[in-house]
Amino acid sequence: MAQVDNEEHTWALIAWVIPLVGGILGLVMKPNSNYVKHWSYLSISFGLFIIVVEVVLGIISIPFIFIPILHLIISVVLGTLIGLGFLVVWIIGILRERSALYWKPAIIYDIARMMGAQ
Repeated sequence: MAQVDNEEHTWALIAWVIPLVGGILGLVMKPNSNYVKHWSYLSISFGLFIIVVEVVLGIISIPFIFIPILHLIISVVLGTLIGLGFLVVWIIGILRERSALYWKPAIIYDIARMMGAQ
């Protein structure tokens, strides 16, 4: 693994900590750094994944608006659990980036590869 300097660490952290927007910033500010590119593509795909999951959850909960207990379970409970899952992935990503690892989380990395990550 090649050495990663402090500036690359900083931009990779910014890319991951701010999903989607941070990834775009990382790609614009450090386009020649493979390390920043890796974390930027992960950030963009993580942000898109969050949006898609939240939209799908919202669509699934629409038919249950008139059944309060099911709507509560789907919207609030399931939404909270999914949000906590995203938080855990986000924190693990921060720890992996700080360790200078090229982390490849399952679905997120697959999306990033479709966008051009290596």
